[in-house]
Amino acid sequence: MANYTEAPEDDYDVFITDDPKDNEARQCDKYEAQVLSAQLVPHLYSLVSLVGLLGNILLVFILVKRKGLKQVENIYFLNLAVSNLCFLLTLPFWAYAASHGGSIGEPICTILAGLCAIGLYGEALFSTLLIVQRYLVFLEVRRSCWTTKTVPCSIITSVLAWVIVILITLPECIFYKPQMDDQVYKCTISRAPFLPRDETSWKFILTLKMNVVVVVFPLVILLFLYVQMRKTLRVRERSRDLFKLVFAIAVVFLLMWAPYNVALFLSAFKEDFSLHDCESSYSLDRSVQITRIIATTHCCVNPLLCVFLDKEFRKNLRHLFRLRISTALQPNEASAQGPLRDDSGQSTQL
Repeated sequence: MANYTEAPEDDYDVFITDDPKDNEARQCDKYEAQVLSAQLVPHLYSLVSLVGLLGNILLVFILVKRKGLKQVENIYFLNLAVSNLCFLLTLPFWAYAASHGGSIGEPICTILAGLCAIGLYGEALFSTLLIVQRYLVFLEVRRSCWTTKTVPCSIITSVLAWVIVILITLPECIFYKPQMDDQVYKCTISRAPFLPRDETSWKFILTLKMNVVVVVFPLVILLFLYVQMRKTLRVRERSRDLFKLVFAIAVVFLLMWAPYNVALFLSAFKEDFSLHDCESSYSLDRSVQITRIIATTHCCVNPLLCVFLDKEFRKNLRHLFRLRISTALQPNEASAQGPLRDDSGQSTQL
């Protein structure tokens, strides 16, 4: 009888040594964001930075030299291009960090995070200002400061907007920390680069702030004003292209940045949404990285929208290229014609 009772106990002791929960824990793999970053980010961000810098610098040149800054919408378009340039200046550094495993010092990393936030919040705010300004023009609010032809009022509005952007960005610059990976702090854009990884409360606050400033506020303004204008549609043919351009800029901005903000929101509050299991965490980390990469490419889109939707911009662009071509050909013509050199110089000035 004693042998009979000891056998099950021995069998039971052997059985409990293999815990199935340990196997499940071993199978819970963490998403390796560095793999996709090293393969895609350096080439993609280098291309986006090249195209975006060329397009936005060209846009600034046309606004300043050709269109002039005597209209409010041109002032806001200029500030929008400057916001894109702030964001674009960081892309070569993020590309370098992705190809070298995030090997950038902490001070530079903090500056990059601050420039990213300034560019992003600046674009969201000036896109909203353009929508509001177009709405006031639509209602023919002639006495409003927004629709006057004078520059000082729009400059004051722009300065106030930049002050707001800098104040909103201060938490990112103060509380940002490089992410811990393999016991080493790395500067990377593969995950949420604006959020500190250790302070949970600040992570929630900054995530909510980004969602409100970048998505909720512009979306509410856009929908409300668009519905109001659709009720009494009376747009002159001259300003119809400008209306299309302004709303296209706002809609494309929301379409490209909203998925990232939604994924970031779910990732930050995954405990509240019961998304903390292995599969959900893996999917959220992957979604945050992929949507972030897609959203980053938006900084080169606005000049392309100006080319396709603004006839006056295309006209100025063609004139600019014709002027450059004629200037390049002029020395050859002058050397061939000799005495006509002064006349050709006068034609170039005209």
